[in-house]
Amino acid sequence: MKIFTKLYLGMMTLLVAALLTSAFFMVKTTLDRNLQRETANGLDNHKIMVTAFRNNLLLFSGNSLSVSQNMDKIGRITQGSGSVPILIAMDDKVLYNDAGLEYRPDLAVTNMINYRTVSIEGKTYIAYYSTFVRNGSKFTLVTYSDITHVLEDNNVLRKRYFIMYLIVLSCGTVFALVFSLHLTRPVDRLTEAGERFAGGDYSARITKIPNDELGRLSEVYNSMADTIQQKIEDLNLSVKQKEDFIRAFAHETKTPMTGIIGYADLIYQGRLEGNERKEAAGVILGEGMRLQALSLKLLDIMTLGNENILMEEMNTTEMAHDLENTVRIKAEEKGVEVRCSVEDDYIYVDYDLFKTVLINLADNSIKAGAKVINIRGFRKEYDYIFEVKDDGIGIPASELHRVKEAFYMVDKSRSRREHGAGLGLSLAERIMTLHKGSLEIESVEGEGTVVRLTLPDKNINVTSGTD
Repeated sequence: MKIFTKLYLGMMTLLVAALLTSAFFMVKTTLDRNLQRETANGLDNHKIMVTAFRNNLLLFSGNSLSVSQNMDKIGRITQGSGSVPILIAMDDKVLYNDAGLEYRPDLAVTNMINYRTVSIEGKTYIAYYSTFVRNGSKFTLVTYSDITHVLEDNNVLRKRYFIMYLIVLSCGTVFALVFSLHLTRPVDRLTEAGERFAGGDYSARITKIPNDELGRLSEVYNSMADTIQQKIEDLNLSVKQKEDFIRAFAHETKTPMTGIIGYADLIYQGRLEGNERKEAAGVILGEGMRLQALSLKLLDIMTLGNENILMEEMNTTEMAHDLENTVRIKAEEKGVEVRCSVEDDYIYVDYDLFKTVLINLADNSIKAGAKVINIRGFRKEYDYIFEVKDDGIGIPASELHRVKEAFYMVDKSRSRREHGAGLGLSLAERIMTLHKGSLEIESVEGEGTVVRLTLPDKNINVTSGTD
């Protein structure tokens, strides 16, 4: 049963019980008070008539006729105007009864006044019995007090109370309904918000909060929902970060692994000798160690949000040579010529991450169908710029602004054939941001693409430059 139903029925039960109880006691109290008043008045009148009856008996006791023979006259004199019915009995024999009243010998107790309620011709009376003994005979006088008007007034009072009861009950019903709805509306809102939240709408909140215990409960619910929503968002973010890391790491290992496998195959087939064999083994060792370090750094960047990287002084010529060795195998497989021309200088970078950016750009050029990739490095004022230029298919102008978005691929069919993940430029820009640098793209569809990596002056060892 709903709280609204319980509250409404409870209030109506209390209201009905209160109305019935108050009406009962009011009517009963009024009736009892009026009956007591009429009983006392009737008793006083009865005593007066008993005194008159005794005097009349004494008056007619000297008459030549017997008392029983004079009882009719005594009764009329005692009755007076005749407005009140009376009954006179001697030795339990009725001698005077002007209204055909019933005589109850059991109520005729000597020297006592007894009374009871009787109905005569549709009216209600209180019958008073007084009995005394005179000259050896028992005389009983019965008088009647009309209380019909008291009962009629009581019936009118009952009807009035019944009408008042219906009016108050009707008003109370409307009030109880409105009050119950008002009191339980916060509960309905709380239930609705809870159901929406349980259904996956984690933004479900209670906006209308009353200033009472239910309002406090609503505030607790909102606080709880905020906490749960934040936890869910944190979990989703954690899952996304892990997925991004897996995709990024898989993406960034493809080109180096191609080089590692290629050089390992050359060594295995015995096609390299002397210094070439040693150089190939060095590339394999270097790329393997770089991938090991790269996995930890990508984990820090993509899942832990670490923005502190350890930069060291690197020679641009050596970095370009390492880059050539890494992408050479894949470039040769695709028939792509890689040309490197960099000004010899020193820059401060995280070697593993920055090389990853350069590999990404070269790999994108290979995937874009380039025949020639030109990698240049030069100083512009205090900035050092790496430029990767290709003659591939280029990027449509309408897509250029989106190429840095994670998982966005201009040519999805080509990317699937090349097992692309759509993370290259997004990750590259993030790494450049950690270096306080920038990544700029210029492209003309059908002609090729130019990507510029700018390392600001604070990342350059300016003392190593020429003046």
